[in-house]
Amino acid sequence: MDINERRDALRARVRKKLDGEDDVLEEEELVVQEQEIIMSTTQNEELLFLEDKNGLLTLASSLIFIGSVLGIITGLLLLQGNPTDLLGNTLEVDDVIDVRGIVLESESGDSIEGVTIELLDVDSKTVLQTANTNSYGYYEFENIAPEPHILRVTLEGYKTVERTISATNVNQDAFTLTPGEGIVVEDVTTSSSGWTLENAVALSTGIALVTIVAGVVGLYSAVGARKQQHYRRTQYFAGIALLSRGFIVFGPFLILCGMGLMVLAKDEFEQPEVE
Repeated sequence: MDINERRDALRARVRKKLDGEDDVLEEEELVVQEQEIIMSTTQNEELLFLEDKNGLLTLASSLIFIGSVLGIITGLLLLQGNPTDLLGNTLEVDDVIDVRGIVLESESGDSIEGVTIELLDVDSKTVLQTANTNSYGYYEFENIAPEPHILRVTLEGYKTVERTISATNVNQDAFTLTPGEGIVVEDVTTSSSGWTLENAVALSTGIALVTIVAGVVGLYSAVGARKQQHYRRTQYFAGIALLSRGFIVFGPFLILCGMGLMVLAKDEFEQPEVE
């Protein structure tokens, strides 16, 4: 073999080695690129997952905030409705009313005809009107001022009944006459079933205040969900916010939805050092 052939053979071997190294480098580059792609995809998926959870907390905070605001508005509306004014306006609609009722016999329970009913002034005891019961035992006084009066019921052979009424109710309780002599004094203006206008006003005001306070607590819960702090405390506050009753059921429904979303994103909350 001459020198030219040896030179060509050497060149061929060098070329083969170079071609082999290029293939190895290309394979290594492909492996590196594939690993980078896998790592990049994994990181993107983790970022999307975290962003999705953050989005849930944002939505939960918004729902709780809206439900709590509706509760505060409901409480303010309750405070504006004053039962005293409403009842006062009702009483002022009519300057006079008609008062009617029935007289019964105590033993038989039958209605009594021909009983004399007198309407008296409370202070002067002056007789203002007089009426007699009809065949059905009914009596009626017309154009009576809505203020206290005395009704005197008399019938020969029976005890006289003198009842003080407020004259704010058209239909009076039935009179029951018992045989005998003497006077039976009754005062229905002082009797009470235990439920007064003052009680109604106090209850309405109390409910309104509880509604407003619960709504304010709900706002703190919304802030906690937004800042991703103190999961348990935030959920407790949201539970208290349910008492705000924003527009009856709409507000509590939104708050419940927010509480459910917080459960799904529970891991995103910062746990306090000491519970």
